[in-house]
Amino acid sequence: MAIDALVDVVLRFVGEVVLVGIFYWPGWIILRLLTAGRYPPAKGEPHSEELVAAFGVCGVVAGVLAVFAGAGI
Repeated sequence: MAIDALVDVVLRFVGEVVLVGIFYWPGWIILRLLTAGRYPPAKGEPHSEELVAAFGVCGVVAGVLAVFAGAGI
């Protein structure tokens, strides 16, 4: 039982603090461009911060892969 609780706390920390904290703003920019400013909504309105951060992760990974592909590595 204690292991399950510990794993849950660690996954919440990674999901909320690390993922959202680091990748929210790149995801915000990407989604604003893709949706012509409609999503994510204005500050204070409810939306999925994890979804926005997931787009940020995808964008950062795509950018890194594009750099390495262009460098011939």
